[in-house]
Order: sequence, then structure tokens, then C-alpha cells
Amino acid sequence: METTNINDKANLNESEVQDESLNSTTEIEPVFQAQIEEEPVIEDENVTEEDDISEVIMKYPVIDYSSLNKQELIDKFKELLTQAKIEQIKNEVEQIKTNFYKKLKQENYDLKKKFLEEGGNNEDFQAKEDLLEPVFKELYNAYRDKRQELIEELEKQKKENYQKKLEIIEKINELTTKPESLKSTMDEFHDLSLKWKEIGVVPQQFVKDIYNKYNLARDNFYNWLKLNQEARDYDLKRNLEAKIELCEKAEQLILEENVTKALGQLQILHERWREIGPVYPDKKEEIWERFKEATHKIHKNHQEFFNKRREEEENNLKAKTILCEIAEEIAGKIYTRYKDWEESTKQMINLQQRWRTIGMVPKSENAAIYKRFRNALDQFFAAKKEFYSIKNEEENKNLQLKTDLCIRAEALKDSNDWKKTTFEIINLQKEWKKIGPVSRKDSDAIWQRFRAACNEFFDRKTKHFNSLGNLLEENLTKKEELLKKLEEFDFSDDPEQDLMKVRQIQKEWFEIGPLTESKQEEIQNRYKKAVQNLFANLKIDEKKKNTLNFKLKIDSLLNTPNSKDKLLQERTNLAKELHKLENDLKVLENNIGFFSKSKNAENLVKDFAKKIDEGRLQAEKLKEQIKYIDNLMKQN
Repeated sequence: METTNINDKANLNESEVQDESLNSTTEIEPVFQAQIEEEPVIEDENVTEEDDISEVIMKYPVIDYSSLNKQELIDKFKELLTQAKIEQIKNEVEQIKTNFYKKLKQENYDLKKKFLEEGGNNEDFQAKEDLLEPVFKELYNAYRDKRQELIEELEKQKKENYQKKLEIIEKINELTTKPESLKSTMDEFHDLSLKWKEIGVVPQQFVKDIYNKYNLARDNFYNWLKLNQEARDYDLKRNLEAKIELCEKAEQLILEENVTKALGQLQILHERWREIGPVYPDKKEEIWERFKEATHKIHKNHQEFFNKRREEEENNLKAKTILCEIAEEIAGKIYTRYKDWEESTKQMINLQQRWRTIGMVPKSENAAIYKRFRNALDQFFAAKKEFYSIKNEEENKNLQLKTDLCIRAEALKDSNDWKKTTFEIINLQKEWKKIGPVSRKDSDAIWQRFRAACNEFFDRKTKHFNSLGNLLEENLTKKEELLKKLEEFDFSDDPEQDLMKVRQIQKEWFEIGPLTESKQEEIQNRYKKAVQNLFANLKIDEKKKNTLNFKLKIDSLLNTPNSKDKLLQERTNLAKELHKLENDLKVLENNIGFFSKSKNAENLVKDFAKKIDEGRLQAEKLKEQIKYIDNLMKQN
């Protein structure tokens, strides 16, 4: 089918379209193609993009080629080449090609990234030859050859069509000289008109000439028919009905959501319009204006669609530019702690995830904006790799120092000089804290070794003192007397004075030594319950009550077996909670900075600010609790 774009000019009338305007061209914005960063190009110089091929729409189920691996893409390519018509698979082939090279590029990127992470130099990296790429190129060349053969066949067919149409024009010219009945002549004329429509496209350079000759021959025939008005009226009526049908189809295309499809169908309708003969003179302008109005609206829809697409791409470019600026800022900072690197890495990964959610940018800007973002990422991760390499040396030194402490602790664990050895082991624990971290893979093992040696000594010490029966009974009597004071406490009108009395009783309680294991839990539970009841009835604020309850909980651990381990575990739990809270605060602070630049985010920013304030108060509380435990551990 010959394709001719229609100029949407207000001054055109039907006769102009059937004459000079038939071969004029109107620029129609092409459909935006998917942008693929740095996609390799397969040369295809011999195949021209003919309208007769590219306008064929493939009626196959929609396939998400991005979800297929390279082998599956090649299998699908083979299937298309063997089972589908070559003129129907252009879009499918281009999608397969795009996704194949996108996956190939990603594989090379992953290999390079792994190579660099393992210590390789960027200059030494060589991409691995892909075994499937030659297979793909062979398939693509086969497709290209078939497509070229089709185009050559089409050109040959166009020339044959041109000769056939010249023969029809000659036969129409001969109708006026035949001595046959009018009905027979009309039938032959209509048969020739049908044959004309059935013949395909002609070479582009002959389109205007062939239609001028055809219209002239047809006009001459109708002039010859003037003597038979009935036949002419019949033909004019039929032409009017045909053009009304084309108007209705054009008006339906206004509602078509696929504007590119609508424009292609409109061109076909214009092609049919100029093949239909004249209508009644009094209907000629009316029917043409109706058809022209529908044409104008379809062109307007088409232009508005691509204007909107351009605006979206510009907005996407602005969004990606902001991500580049944030990535460059993160990459430009100097980090000296693992925690800072891990937090910054999370931010970089978050930026990458956001990048993937943003749509395409203008094609002219795509390579530059991607390169800018990629450079910021490469700079950051190269610096991180260097930092971890240096830190690895420091961690190895720390591991050796901690191993030495383990050996010293293991040499002391069997000592019966309780006082001296306790002092020495506590000093070893202090030295341990001063040594920096070791690698994660060694951290737990070396800590468990050191802890086991310390625990063995303190367990022996506890067992030794627990064996002092008379002392334990005396301690039980003293604590029962203090419990009686707590359970029968007489409140005064002075809460502060009452609090001092309670604290004095607590002080006396903790000065008393341990109890027998059979009584320890029972007495301790009575003590905790009595103190909690007293604090509940004391007329002091909730914050102070919470502080006192916490101190009660911690102080009570001192009179339990393995008290140091329990205190250390409590401190570890609080430190983990504080660490998580501080990380959450950083995320909130990053988010409030990010969203504060956005419009219509005021409520979200206020919510973040409230959470940050609450988190800071909780962090201060946790720090005070950790400090309290540290002081207790120093005293004991």
C-alpha cells in the first residue's frame, strides 16, 4: 500500500488533496524508542526502512523480553525467523537485540566489578568472549538478508503494479469508444476500478503521475456519462456513502489511545479517500470538511502525546541530575569508620534503586547523565575498597594483640589467689577494650576464647564463696530484716525524705554478700517487688521512677551468679539498641534533607522532625543507662 502523509492545512479542499497535496509531506514525530545505555550496534547498511514493512503490526502475544536470558532470547529469535513472516517481526527483533546486548553488557560489568573487588587493576581487565554473541549475530544477519530480499521483491512488485495501473488507465480511456451498452460499459468501469484498488503500491516517484492520469481518465469517463444522468447519480451516491463511512472511521480514530496506530490508520483512510470518485456537488465541501476536521483532531492528539512525552523526559532528567549531585556529594566525603562506610554504601544503593525507578531521559542526554552517575559510583566504591584494604592490616594487628590477651587470661584462670587474680583479669579486660576491632570472621571466635577464660575464673571464685555456708545464712537473716523494713515502710509527707530512706535500705542491701542458690531467687524477687511497690507509691515524676526502676534492675544483677556477664550482656543489649537508634536517626535526617527540597512534603517533613526529637531523647536515656552500668562494672 502506498503511504502518503496528509498535511493538516485549514485552506485545503478535497480537490487539492486529490491533486497536488497528495504527495506533500507532514513531519510526524516518530515513536520514542527505548533508550539503552551504550548498546553495541550491529551494522545493517543494506536494509532500508521501507514504510511497507515497518508499518505492519505484529499480532503476537506481548512478551517481556527483559525477563529472558540470552539463550532464551536466541531461541525466540530462531522461532520468529522460522514461524513468522519477515515483515511482521521488526519490532520483536529489535527488542530481542536490545535486551541481548543489555544483558551481555551487564555480565561484563559484573565480571569487571568482581575483578576489581578481588584486587585487580582496571587496565588489566579483559572482557570474556561470549559464546552466544556469534550465534546471535548469525541470526541477525540471516534476518537482515531475508528483509533485504523482501524489500527487493517489493520494489519489483511495485514496478509490476505500475505497469498494471497504466494498463487499467488505458482500458478506462478505451471505454468511451466501445460500441457496447451503457450498463455493460458501467460494469466494466466498476470492474476496472476494483482491480485498481486491488493492485498494490507503485514506486514513489510515479505516485503523483499515476494518480493524475487515473483521475483524468476517470473524469473523462464521467464526462462521457453526462448524457446518462441516472448512471452518474448512482455512482455519485455510492461515492458519497463510501466517503461518509470513511468519515465515521476517522472519527472513531480520535478516541484511539494508541496515537501512532491512529495516525497510521488515518493515512490508509486518506489513501482510500482519493481512490473514491466524486460526490454530489452540493455535498462535496460538506463531506470534505467533516473528514478534514477528524484529520485535524487526530494530528492534534498525536502532537499532544509527544509533547507530554518530551516533558516527562525533561522531568526525569532533572530527577536524575539531583541523584548525580547527591552521589557526587557522598563520593566526595572522607570516611574513617566502618559505620560511616556502611551507612554511605546503603545511601549509594538507595540512589541506584531510585535511579532504576525513574523513566527515560531525552536521548541526547542519556549517555552523559548515565556516565556522570556511574563515575560517582565508581569513585565511591574505589575509595571504599582502598579503605577496607588498609583496615584489614589494622585488624590483623588487633587480632594478634587480642590473642596475646587470651593466652594471659588462660594462664590466670586456674589461680586461687582470688583478690590478685581478679584485679589482673579486670586489667586484661580493660586492655581488651582499648584494642581496636578485628575482622568480622574472627570477632566472635576470639571474643568467646577470651570470655571463656575470664568466666572460668569468676565461676570458680563464685563457687568458692558460695561454699561459705554460715556467711550465707547470716546474709539471709540480714536481707530478711531489710525486706521487712521495705514491706512495712511507713510513708511520710516528704517524698524526698522517703526516697533517701529507701536508697539507704538499698545501699545496705547491696553491701550484704550473696545468698544460697536455693534462696537467692526467692529473696531477690521479694526485694524487687517491695522496691517497685515503694517507687510506685512515691510521689515523684515518671522519668525519675523509670530511672530508679532501671537502677534497681541493674543493681539486683550484682547479687546473682555470673553477675559480671549479666551486666555485660545488659550493656551489650543497650549498646545494640543505641546503635540501631542512631542509624535510624541518620536515615530520618537524610530523608528530611531529601524531602525538604520537594514540594507538598511539609507534613512528611514535620513527621520526620517529630520522630527525630523523640529518638534523640531516647538516645540520651540509653547513654545514661550504659554509663551507669560502666560505673558499676568499674566499682566491682
